[in-house]
Amino acid sequence: MNEAERSEQWVTDQLDRLEEVYGSAPVHQLGWTVPPTRYERAADADGIERAVAGVHVTNDADEVLLIRDGHDEWACPRGPVEPGESLEAGAKRNVREATGIDCSIDAVERITIVGIGDETDRERPQVYCLVVRFVGSSGPDERVECGESPVRWRSSRPTDRLDAGVLAI
Repeated sequence: MNEAERSEQWVTDQLDRLEEVYGSAPVHQLGWTVPPTRYERAADADGIERAVAGVHVTNDADEVLLIRDGHDEWACPRGPVEPGESLEAGAKRNVREATGIDCSIDAVERITIVGIGDETDRERPQVYCLVVRFVGSSGPDERVECGESPVRWRSSRPTDRLDAGVLAI
């Protein structure tokens, strides 16, 4: 089995596990073509290293936890999942490292499958990565701590439309 087939099998296994644990969730798929060096980096990644996970965290006041990300936009905390971590553990760690807040995970909000292709050799098979955004909550006494990115709680009203977006890989 080559790297492309392994990545596809890993994504399929993760999707099956997430559905078994949380039920169905919206799944989106997109493709990127990248320079050969970026393609090689994705192809050489081992399983869980091909994942980004975050959590849409709310508190008892129905506020949403947001960070200012690398694109200077307010977004839910997220980041890469480390080798040996589950998607859930990686998502909770990313929230804690970015904000100082511990959270629980209740459901899957959105899944994006990203097929990465080599822009200079279209014959090379796509390598697959997974981006997962969970839904979770924090305890009533959680206070934000600014780490490297500004952090804030934002009022979440039904009329607010926070863009689910694609979590950057």
